[in-house]
Amino acid sequence: MDRLFKMMIVDDEPLVRLALQHMIDWDSMGIQVVIEAGDGMEALAILEEHGDIDLMLLDIEMPRLGGIELLRAHPAIVQKRRPVAIMLSAYSEYSYVREAFVLGAIDFIVKSDMDEEHLVPVVLKALNELRTQETPTSIVERMDEEIDRKSETIRQLISINPQQDESAYAAAGAGITEWLEESNQLVAVITISQGSSEGERTGRSLKDGLTQRFIMQSVQTVLDATSMKHVLYGKSQSEYVLFCSFAAFRSESIIREKVQAAFSMIQTRLHQYVNVSVSIGISDLANGIKAWYRLYQQAAHLASMSYFAGFNKMFYPESCMELGKYGTESGIEHARKLQVTLKSTGAGIAQLLEQSNAQLWSKEFEQMELLLGQTWGWRPQDVHTTFEDLLWELGGLLYRKGIRWDDLDEELQHPFEYMKSLETLDETKTWLQRLCSQLFQHIHGMTIEVNYSSVVTLAKQFLDLHYTEDVNLTLISEMVGVSEGYLSKQFTKEVGCNFIHYLTNLRIEESKRLMKKKGSKITDIAETVGYLNVEHFSRMFKKTTGYSPKLYRESLMNG
Repeated sequence: MDRLFKMMIVDDEPLVRLALQHMIDWDSMGIQVVIEAGDGMEALAILEEHGDIDLMLLDIEMPRLGGIELLRAHPAIVQKRRPVAIMLSAYSEYSYVREAFVLGAIDFIVKSDMDEEHLVPVVLKALNELRTQETPTSIVERMDEEIDRKSETIRQLISINPQQDESAYAAAGAGITEWLEESNQLVAVITISQGSSEGERTGRSLKDGLTQRFIMQSVQTVLDATSMKHVLYGKSQSEYVLFCSFAAFRSESIIREKVQAAFSMIQTRLHQYVNVSVSIGISDLANGIKAWYRLYQQAAHLASMSYFAGFNKMFYPESCMELGKYGTESGIEHARKLQVTLKSTGAGIAQLLEQSNAQLWSKEFEQMELLLGQTWGWRPQDVHTTFEDLLWELGGLLYRKGIRWDDLDEELQHPFEYMKSLETLDETKTWLQRLCSQLFQHIHGMTIEVNYSSVVTLAKQFLDLHYTEDVNLTLISEMVGVSEGYLSKQFTKEVGCNFIHYLTNLRIEESKRLMKKKGSKITDIAETVGYLNVEHFSRMFKKTTGYSPKLYRESLMNG
């Protein structure tokens, strides 16, 4: 019989420790709860005295020494992955979760989700980690090779068109039947937004190996808790491909229920623990190895519909039936004509910007917006082509008028690059409208007085006074008495940038002022302007100014 793994529960609330003791039949899972601790200091003393603790349920917020501080104080957790730590918290906070992972924690549970259903999969993952540590290196290497083999198999199955190279596809798919059956196959494509759930720009880059690992780990934990046979492949830092098969289920409605439940949990978990919003494209069901390529193409196209509909959504084939018409001859012809009309409209906007009557170009822009409403189902890159044509027209106008892109606001100075970072059609239209408005002002030497609505005026006034505090869209929408969605849309429309961007600019401008003071520390400045996490502050500062805080300060000193 396998040995029992020893576990310590660390929480300052006795009722929580008691609940955890009896929530799960620990003995049946091969775990023995050997000791409890009421805070981090007590737990640290136990760890330093007893080196045989294998697993730890660890609360983040505790008196004397919190969970994060305990991880820092006990380097064996990072160096030896021992004991394996599962973090507990009364709330979800990305910065805490991320730091816990960096310091060696294997997973994270919000206490409101702390029941057997949510806890068991996380504990099972911790047990797998413990057993892997005790597994000979040769076996671990074989397990890693197996993961790499699965990833390479899926990569080839979504890259090779079986209609163009049937033999290469057959060779690539030879191993897939080891893991998945050729019956009731389904592909899902999970795409990750770089903005928050409201579509606001957070500036956090997904070009971060740790973030990608958190995403893979979070998705895998949910999938492991289901009865779905699956293989998960990280295609890129913002796209994850999931192959599934449901040979044991004959009913499509039962399969749909399982898929819906699993993917809803994935969306919730990624939002809570990794602070990202998710779009999932879900294919129909098919049979046979050759079907994988088509199912992936379908799921990827469905996932890209977040460009039109926004994130935090699932797209099924039947909910996007009109997508099919764009592959027909008549659909292709309609799209070609529409693209020509959009290009002509863009050229018209550039011409009308030279006229002193602002209503002329505004009406033409509204016409373009109406035409863009017909692009649902296009590939986002095809819509981008239309916008790039408009940018070239605007660039020509700037040249004729002797205006440089550098004369405009910072986020308008590199339009082609900035536009690539915009994830939805609404974001792109709002940004382009602001760009045209500023060009009009430069051309005609105008200073336009802006009259905000009462709602936006109150929101701006509050932000201008309290931007260094813990403010968010939810708080301010409640204060002004409107929904978050309405305030977000109205703020962007009237101010010309979204809520997060406006708040970030206020904070970064204040931090730049504080950096002129000698002796002030970057960590203190970050906290003063409202960033508890100095790493997040540094990312936002560099995104806004183009410099890291350190380099910016050095430039001030050298200047």
